[in-house]
Amino acid sequence: MELLAEHGFPVVRSIAAEGMEKAVEAARRIGYPVAVKMNSPEITHKSDVGGVILGVGDDEGVRRAVRAIGEAAAGAGARAGGVLVSAMAPPGREVIVGVTRDLQFGHAVMFGIGGILVEVMRDVSFRLVPLSDRDAREMVDEIRGARILRGVRGQKGSDLEAIRKLLLQASGFAGKIPGLREMDLNPVIVHEAGLLVVDARVVLER
Repeated sequence: MELLAEHGFPVVRSIAAEGMEKAVEAARRIGYPVAVKMNSPEITHKSDVGGVILGVGDDEGVRRAVRAIGEAAAGAGARAGGVLVSAMAPPGREVIVGVTRDLQFGHAVMFGIGGILVEVMRDVSFRLVPLSDRDAREMVDEIRGARILRGVRGQKGSDLEAIRKLLLQASGFAGKIPGLREMDLNPVIVHEAGLLVVDARVVLER
């Protein structure tokens, strides 16, 4: 998340912490309630193994969360790597923005409905880097979930322009970081105005 913040991505405030008391200190700095997440590069879907605990409201809750996440990491056969303590994002609609690299075609940007639904619905669109403004618009418009993002049954729509800007930003990031192998921004919480990257995974070539 630090790398993304350095490149101007709209990420939730997060602090990496090793051990219970460092995690408590981080939570106090951010302000309760917080999310406590497994910080292991070996686990892609942290929530699937019990590696994400939301709405933690006090110091003792953070200690319990760190303990539970350590046990979850051990159960998954992964190095815990400490935890990431993050501010809780306001509710909104979840989308995913990703970057993959093909040896023949280079980097491509992916967009779709996010959270756990991305694995179930597989409702995604792709474009090769660099993206144009038109590419970004089409990527949002062509997924089936575009109707949800625009608002259904009287619900207000999400900030589609913010999504398009994030897609262009991901494209630019891939262009700046030639060693980028993979990036997953999931979930990205989209509001009526603006959005926040809540969790991310970036894989660079060694």
